[in-house]
Amino acid sequence: MAGRALILAAVAALVALTVIAVRAWSRRRVEALRIDGRVRLWSALGESPDGRPSLVVFSTPSCTVCRTAQHPAVEAVAGRFGPALRILKVDLSTRPDVGEAFKVLTAPTTAVLRGDGRIASFNHGFAPADQLEAQVGAAQSSPR
Repeated sequence: MAGRALILAAVAALVALTVIAVRAWSRRRVEALRIDGRVRLWSALGESPDGRPSLVVFSTPSCTVCRTAQHPAVEAVAGRFGPALRILKVDLSTRPDVGEAFKVLTAPTTAVLRGDGRIASFNHGFAPADQLEAQVGAAQSSPR
């Protein structure tokens, strides 16, 4: 019985270490985008900053979570902020270069960009409306 508990503890520790390592790796990737990626990111999008915060939404046609959860959350945020927020939707199946520029790992992914074009927040996976609203609000109030 003690042997099983020891094995279970070892597996749990391994899983915890893996999660910590992946989160640290992901955080470093996003920090690299914040430091030197602004021009490259906007060039990949084919857009330019216009002074408003932007919410970039990455999805694919086959992504069920994108259709059933992420898009309704994005629509709620768009309704809350109206024209003060620009929504940019990117289909990763037709524009994989944009996903590569933003270092997107999965669909859905969302990125909140400040009015000057810098990354304010980055979410790998589903982000609920309240989280996106808080991120957009912080991007609006951040100094340029």
